[in-house]
Amino acid sequence: MSIAVNTLKEKIRRKELYVVAAIGLIIISFFCSGVSTITMDGEEITDYQNLIPILITIVNVISGALAIVLSLKTIPNEYERKTSHLIWIREVSETRYHGELAAANIISSLFSTAIMYGGILVFMIVKGETGRILFLIPAFFILAVSIIIVSMITSILSIHLPGMVSGAIATICYLVGILHGVLDIYRSMVTGFISSLLKVVLIVVPDLHKIQSQTGQLILGEAMDIHTVLKGLFIIWILSVFFLFVKRKEA
Repeated sequence: MSIAVNTLKEKIRRKELYVVAAIGLIIISFFCSGVSTITMDGEEITDYQNLIPILITIVNVISGALAIVLSLKTIPNEYERKTSHLIWIREVSETRYHGELAAANIISSLFSTAIMYGGILVFMIVKGETGRILFLIPAFFILAVSIIIVSMITSILSIHLPGMVSGAIATICYLVGILHGVLDIYRSMVTGFISSLLKVVLIVVPDLHKIQSQTGQLILGEAMDIHTVLKGLFIIWILSVFFLFVKRKEA
C-alpha cells in the first residue's frame, strides 16, 4: 500500500482535506448558531426534529460531491508527471497501481465524510440530543458505501478521460444517483425516446439516494432497508472488477 500512502501524504500537503474541514465547520456553524434561515410555510425552522433530517441530507450530498473533487485528478496527475514510468520500472502491475491510487481516493473521501459527520455529532450535542449519537457510527459506514461508489466511478473515468470530461460525467452520474427516485417518477410520466433513455440511465447509474437515505433512517430511529446496503456493496465489487480491464500503461 506504499503507493496509496504516498498519495494520501500528497493530498495532505496540498491541503485539500483542510478545505473540506473548513466546509464542515461552516455547515456546523450554520445549524448550531440558532440563526437558521430555513423556513417552512413562512415559519423559521430551528428545532432539532425538523433540522436534523435537513442536516443529514445536506451532509450526505456534500460528502458525495467532495468525493468527486478528491478523486478526480489523482490518477491523471500521476501520468502527467510521468510518475507512472517509475512504477513500471519497479514491475508493479497496472491493476495494482490504479487500485492503490483509487484506494487513496476512497480513504481521503471517507475522511472528508467523517469530518462532515462530525458536524452532525456537534449539532446533536449542542441541541442536547445525545441519545442516538452512537447510531452515527453505523450510519457513517452505510454512507461510506455510497461514497466509495462515487469515488470509484470518478477514479475509473479519470484513467482515460480528460479531467473536465471525467468530472462532468461523474457529476452527472452523481446527480442522477441522488435524484434517482424523482427521475424514475418522471420516466413513468413520459413516453417515447426520453422514457427509454431514462430507463437505461437509471439501470446503469446506482440509486445513491436510496443508499444515503438509510443513514437518516438509522439516525432518526426508523426502520432501514438492509437489502439496499447489500446492493451497494455488490456494486462496489462490480466496480472493483473494472480496474482489471481499464488500462492506460504508457511507456
